[in-house]
Amino acid sequence: MKQIKIILILFFTAYFLSGCYARKYVDRKSISPLLKKNASEWSLDECDKIIDHYKSSTLVNGVLNSPPKTDVKIDVLLLNKNTIQALVRKEIIEKRLDSEDYKNNLKIYLEEFTSFTLDTNSLKIITADTNFTSGISFRLYLENITEPYRPIFLEDGYSYFFLENTDAKFSRIIDVTGLYVEDYIQLDGYLNVVVTFSPFASDGSMLFQTNNLDEDYKIIFNGLQKKPIIIEWKTK
Repeated sequence: MKQIKIILILFFTAYFLSGCYARKYVDRKSISPLLKKNASEWSLDECDKIIDHYKSSTLVNGVLNSPPKTDVKIDVLLLNKNTIQALVRKEIIEKRLDSEDYKNNLKIYLEEFTSFTLDTNSLKIITADTNFTSGISFRLYLENITEPYRPIFLEDGYSYFFLENTDAKFSRIIDVTGLYVEDYIQLDGYLNVVVTFSPFASDGSMLFQTNNLDEDYKIIFNGLQKKPIIIEWKTK
């Protein structure tokens, strides 16, 4: 992926204030009882509750929550150890796989998208990357909902997207995976990809304190329309 020049944070802040906001407030206590259970025993509904807890969107309760109307519908799902367990468990239930498949898939997905791994002896999730250098991953769904319709094209597409903490420090995407992934974005219909942001801000400091990211954050999407689209996840 091409390197681009670092933009001044003050310019970023002023520009973002005029953007389209979608804000999700979440209560950490709402999924605490589920997280105390063994994830291999979660029901399909419990998996969905955990996934929904960590999912943010420009579409809230069936109504776009970003006035004026956005040109792109965006769903964001944080891939941390909780959502990975829920996604894997859901896959096991729906595909009728066995416990060995659960262990194998969980280990693979944790190592691919988080700084954790599965200890196959104790079956406990442990830290695999103490410096969290593997990055912070999100599953993104982007859909072109322009009206009247027009294609959306960004030559250096993913370099327009940023992950930001509460101190307005931000990081860039360091990896993109998914079907038909290119450096550019050609949004004729929809894209379903996984993006990984650097865990480090432009000054080299860690962007977040926890490697499971149960903290407030913003994801800023520039270039998709005239005003940036900002999705914010806030804990209570």
